[in-house]
Amino acid sequence: MINRSRGILKMKTREGVVFETTGLLGQNTGSTPNRSWWSCTLTGLVMGGMLGAVSVGVEYLLRGRDLHEVALPTYLLLYPLIGFGLGGLYYRHPHIRPWVRPPGFFAVEPLPPEEAEARGQRSRRFMGIGFGAGIATSFLATAFDFVWRGWPFLAETLIPALLWWPYLGLLIGYSVSLQPGAPKPSIRNIRFRMRTLMILVAYVALLFGFGTQSARYSGMARIYHEKGRSARTMVDFFQSQVEKSRADLKRTDAAKELRAGRIPDRLLPSQKEFLKGLEGKSTEEYRQYRYGLIADGEDRQARLAAGNVVQCGVRVDYYKRLAAKYAKAAREPWMPVEPDPPMP
Repeated sequence: MINRSRGILKMKTREGVVFETTGLLGQNTGSTPNRSWWSCTLTGLVMGGMLGAVSVGVEYLLRGRDLHEVALPTYLLLYPLIGFGLGGLYYRHPHIRPWVRPPGFFAVEPLPPEEAEARGQRSRRFMGIGFGAGIATSFLATAFDFVWRGWPFLAETLIPALLWWPYLGLLIGYSVSLQPGAPKPSIRNIRFRMRTLMILVAYVALLFGFGTQSARYSGMARIYHEKGRSARTMVDFFQSQVEKSRADLKRTDAAKELRAGRIPDRLLPSQKEFLKGLEGKSTEEYRQYRYGLIADGEDRQARLAAGNVVQCGVRVDYYKRLAAKYAKAAREPWMPVEPDPPMP
């Protein structure tokens, strides 16, 4: 028999023994919240956004990668949403706000069997909800990241998420389930029931199943992704050589000016200084001879630049085709990929 009066829970067993506890099971017996719902949720939203922004900065700076390879949706969208939810949870259950429970929170004496069983059921229910919410969060984070980064980073996101978020949800659920008057947590109170073992087996099967398949396809996609990035790097390199060689084509104009007896502006400062030093100090024939030597050098560099424009342009097209091929392969890692054609 259970009687509640003036905040005291009285329980009488069949043997006539009466137990008393101050806990009101099933009710929010924490301290009265001194913050509004909007304040708690907004604080959680801001803290989640700050944590996400710091994570973006750390991953971008330390790994030295571009923003497309950083999990932006997870950090900037999912983390604030999680913070928003935790803020609402803290408002609903204010007793979980402090890291350490205040004195007198836990029961000193053993609880009666009926109350202990009721509190145990509450803990199992909240822990199950937290565990399930952690698994759902893992798949949600993976979905956000997959839309943004694709197959190459799938295993990198899914496997750690399935290991971390369910465990965190389990701890949060257990913390929420504790109410004033509950027994102090102890490793000796852990009990594994058949249903718990079945859930753990299903979770391990889920982890290994999704982890194995995601690692397989993600590993192949990661290889293709790295090859595509290497090809894009080569495209940028040869494209810069093309632009440099095109600029050197103008050396033919410099050669014409030299043969006409003028000093072009695009010559090196040392060459300009040398040619200016010939004025009034050498014969006209010697001066034309030196002008002609430099003009021949300019023509030679222009001819080399013309050849480089053609050769580097061909290689730019070659690596562009490779980059496109591996970009498609990274999006479809289960499809076969043709061998690379020989370099022209």
